[in-house]
Amino acid sequence: MNNWKILLVDDEEDIHILTKIILKDIAFQNKNVKLISAYSAKQAKKILEKEPDIALAIVDIVMETESAGLELVRYIRETLKNDIMRIVIRTGQPGYAPPREVILKYDINDYREKSELSSNGLFTMIIARLREYAELKNLYEQRKLLERFSMLNPEDINSVNQLREKIENILNMPVKIIKSDFNVKNFVKISWIGKNKVIFNIKDENYIIDFATSPKNKGLISLVLEKLILDIENNMLYKEKIDTLYQIIYVLSEITETRSLETGEHVKRVSNITQMIAKNVFKDEEYVNLLSIAAMLHDIGKIGIPDKILNKPEKLSDSEWEIMKTHTEIGYNILKSVNSPLFNIAANIALYHHENWDGSGYPKGLKWGNIPIEARIVSIADVYDALSNDRIYRKAWPKDKVLRYIKENAGKKFDPRLVEIFFDEIGKFLHP
Repeated sequence: MNNWKILLVDDEEDIHILTKIILKDIAFQNKNVKLISAYSAKQAKKILEKEPDIALAIVDIVMETESAGLELVRYIRETLKNDIMRIVIRTGQPGYAPPREVILKYDINDYREKSELSSNGLFTMIIARLREYAELKNLYEQRKLLERFSMLNPEDINSVNQLREKIENILNMPVKIIKSDFNVKNFVKISWIGKNKVIFNIKDENYIIDFATSPKNKGLISLVLEKLILDIENNMLYKEKIDTLYQIIYVLSEITETRSLETGEHVKRVSNITQMIAKNVFKDEEYVNLLSIAAMLHDIGKIGIPDKILNKPEKLSDSEWEIMKTHTEIGYNILKSVNSPLFNIAANIALYHHENWDGSGYPKGLKWGNIPIEARIVSIADVYDALSNDRIYRKAWPKDKVLRYIKENAGKKFDPRLVEIFFDEIGKFLHP
């Protein structure tokens, strides 16, 4: 906005001429004043549709009707939803003032009789209202800027270039981000350098963001960028930790699978199927990721089963089967010793993933909702993948036979609701 726009709404030509003369040389904050004239409320509405950035409206009450001015005020506040335009009511009829409730409801900022406004009085009133408008406009712009920044998701930013693009889109101006040898350690996390540069540190590397902005927005942008960059750095560290943890658990699970002469790909597939089902059960994406990683440890207890039982190609004897079943409790005892959310989930999965919906499973004979839902999910994933692939004691089943088995055992071995989710999801892969 190059000039302060003032809308004068009055049906008397003399008022417009006099006001133009008084405003001719007025300037505020290095900007001149532009007077826009309307001679009725109806004409003013058309102007307001084309000129949304009017700072001040000076409105006569009685024009085409006795309440035309007040109806225009209502239109500005309620229809246009314009809360920052300053409104001054003027009347040429002494003693005719708007009711107090109207002034309060529609945020009328001043009321004057036309006879009151001398040259000095009009000047003082206009400067006071423009100052109010400038402060409100700045607060409004900062709020909108904050809203746009708050929509940024640190998880979507994986590089400095992506950060630059996001900031450009928000500020609607070119932004440069350059690597710097500047020693950021002597400063706070993020600091202003000169008029329009910000220096920040991400993963022990220093960068400077260079862009033009008004001094009024400088503090807000600095504050928001500081939080955003901290979130990005924390998110990068979190992703690194999760990736490292995934690799460690995969290697640990692969050792168990190798002892049973099975490929380590089984645990990966179980993890993927678990995630496929779990994303329809849990809203928390982070929890779904933890659950999918924990699922890889479901058979970790097999590390305590003798090789001659673990790798026996024939059917196990009753006594051998009892030993094999202990892998659930062995796994639980291994995992419960680690105090972390991921290993707590993994411990419950290891212990309960062979429980059946109807109570016929092991080791506790739990049924229905008493079986942790995480274990119920992994149970479906484990059986589906185990039957779909070769094992030392049998060949893989055909895919349709595996699916039929799972469907037939809904409500027996498996939670029927989770089976429905499984078939909805698996259908997307089998029949895209």
